[in-house]
Amino acid sequence: MNTPEISVIIPAYNAANCIADSITSVVNQKFTNWELIVVDDGSTDTTAEIAGSFLSDTRIQLIRQANKGVSAARNAGIRLSTGKFIAFLDADDYYLPDNLAEKYDLLTNNPTVDFVYCDVVVCDEKLNEERVEKGIESDNLFRNVLQWKDKTIPALPSNILVKTALMKEKFLFDENLSNCADRYMKILLSKDAFAAYIPKVLVKYRNTPGSMSKKIFLLERDELYILDRIKENNIIPENKERRKIFAKVYLMLSGSWYKAGKPGKSLEFALKALLTYPGIFLKFTDKHK
Repeated sequence: MNTPEISVIIPAYNAANCIADSITSVVNQKFTNWELIVVDDGSTDTTAEIAGSFLSDTRIQLIRQANKGVSAARNAGIRLSTGKFIAFLDADDYYLPDNLAEKYDLLTNNPTVDFVYCDVVVCDEKLNEERVEKGIESDNLFRNVLQWKDKTIPALPSNILVKTALMKEKFLFDENLSNCADRYMKILLSKDAFAAYIPKVLVKYRNTPGSMSKKIFLLERDELYILDRIKENNIIPENKERRKIFAKVYLMLSGSWYKAGKPGKSLEFALKALLTYPGIFLKFTDKHK
């Protein structure tokens, strides 16, 4: 078999209800020179059996490992990949047929570009379309990502096609993080890699109720871990801008705990935001005048 141009990586844990959709969306790509690596991360349902039913297509392989988390599953796929480029697809997301072709054309025609992203359509559990989330132009992408603007690169990592060498050398996912590994990856890529944006919907993102992002205690743990890494690695120098960014995260956690019915935790992070950058409350009150 020829060496694939693109390696698609699907990490899967107890995804029996949706894994067939995600794999089928890869099989149905107009671009055909790909390999698909499905990493079953210790599922206890029939995820592996369903994925295994696609193995008659020699471009698809199934890897099974003990449960280590989504970041470890993605990293296992990265290490096994042989393509020039890597595309990620979460087990509950879905590629539209032009996804790989359009991103591949942009990357191969623009050698200075390291990764590419697009718009996504947010869907319910049955992939019924609800709304479109647009990305932003790649100018000042790092600054916008640092401001915790979620729609800078929506639905990362299912949204990106990236140079394999870059991922293997610099950008493995942090296995200490759960859902926010995506957010931290967004920070690292936007800081140290050159991006391009396709203003077109090429991915369906399944908005699943009860997903990890709604577990506030994990959100708190991950966000504080990311702030520690920003300080430790000097991703943002110690200055007014960093204090403002940190305060915004604390304020976001305050609001999340408030919505979760935990006023004590909400107050704790509101005070932390105030002490870190008092001006954030002036901005907040100005918006609500």
